[in-house]
Amino acid sequence: MLLCEGQSRELVGRCALYRGEVEELYFQNSIIRFRPHKEILPEYALLVFRAYQKEGVFSRIAKSTTNIAHLGLNRFKALPFPVPPRTVQESLADVARAFQERVDTARHVLTESIPEIESLARKVRDQVLIGDGVPEERAISAGVAFPWKTAAESVAVDAPIVYGILQPGPDIDDGTGIPYIQQQDIQNEQITEEKLRNTSLEVHDKFSRSAIASGDVLLGIIRNTRVAVVPPELDGGNINRGIARLRPREDLESEYLAHWLSSEWVQRWLSERMRGIDMPGLNLRDVRLLPVPVPELGEQRRKVHLINQVVDKVHETRATLLESQRELAETEVRTLPELAYGHLAREVSQGLGTENSMEGVGLVTRLRERQVPLKRNVKRRAPSKRNPKEMSPQSGELNADHLLQVVQASGGRISPEELYRSMSLEDNAVDDFYALLREMRREGRIGIDRPDEEFVFVTAGGEV
Repeated sequence: MLLCEGQSRELVGRCALYRGEVEELYFQNSIIRFRPHKEILPEYALLVFRAYQKEGVFSRIAKSTTNIAHLGLNRFKALPFPVPPRTVQESLADVARAFQERVDTARHVLTESIPEIESLARKVRDQVLIGDGVPEERAISAGVAFPWKTAAESVAVDAPIVYGILQPGPDIDDGTGIPYIQQQDIQNEQITEEKLRNTSLEVHDKFSRSAIASGDVLLGIIRNTRVAVVPPELDGGNINRGIARLRPREDLESEYLAHWLSSEWVQRWLSERMRGIDMPGLNLRDVRLLPVPVPELGEQRRKVHLINQVVDKVHETRATLLESQRELAETEVRTLPELAYGHLAREVSQGLGTENSMEGVGLVTRLRERQVPLKRNVKRRAPSKRNPKEMSPQSGELNADHLLQVVQASGGRISPEELYRSMSLEDNAVDDFYALLREMRREGRIGIDRPDEEFVFVTAGGEV
């Protein structure tokens, strides 16, 4: 059995059973290996550890450093482990395997169904908007069935196509801020209003040209080309530089324009004009040249009604599928612990005539209720009062020279969690470890690199 020793708290202890797929295989020091006793069926051990991870037993005993939780070898060793008779283990493993196969099948069907149902909405939208043909530049220029315009000609004269605020500044949360929309705020052709950030009134006034009004159509122009219509609640807000604003002229319905921008043909047209690798984006010049079919208003509304009927049904179905995914995950979380050491395990045990074989489950029950703390085999010692510079190799090699050697061996850049593991320190050395880091940082022997708000790295030498 291989278990993740370091991971996010909800995933720490994720496990897998090595079945000899690769003849010669090794594991790194962020993995714990559990080789079952001959009385323990490996498949049953897999069930128990998956249950511990799903039910939160592992996360409760894990210790967190900066952005990762550590299971800890000694804490892992101290965990109780139910040991029913081999026949019970085999039955439980068989039932768990059949249950997991059904869960995985259902999960696969649900996962595959969501893009399929979304694809159906796109196909219907394209069929309603452009029929069986594909708009060609020559047909557009010649004018067929109804006039075609460029996007620049399709917006209000006094509101040209623009992108928004370059630097919104710090979030204003005192009630005086102006909400602005970022690309991540557009999901499934809707604006997630509850997650919007607010800029200051001064910044908003400076970028008043990109202020939004109800009915404006927003188009992502960096990394993705998502589309949404501004609702009345956001009238007077703003957008950031990753979004282009299109305010339709009087003879163009907002929903019609939004559906057109969301169509497969337009999305492909925009994708072909994306520039850049790390942060691909559209120039407003290309957006302004986008062809837009403009039938008369009655025809636009008819098309919108037909499309909305299908899109609304797709959204409803998609929500049902997502809810089914959530319920499936919850069923898995509830069932695995009951199969491993709960009432389902007792029922299987009693069915095999071994009623008392699951008495060890009481240990796990105490873990659930947190009534009895885990016994630890490691003796705790008082925090060190010594100067971090004077720490000797006897304290688990916790000294400045050893730490610096590990950092340099890593290429001069390593996370605190990986550094801690690489130094093979005991669980109770956390405080001394971070005291040593602070001291070495003050001396300039190491630096701290924070590339963003989430990650932290220790580097050899000064600050980055």
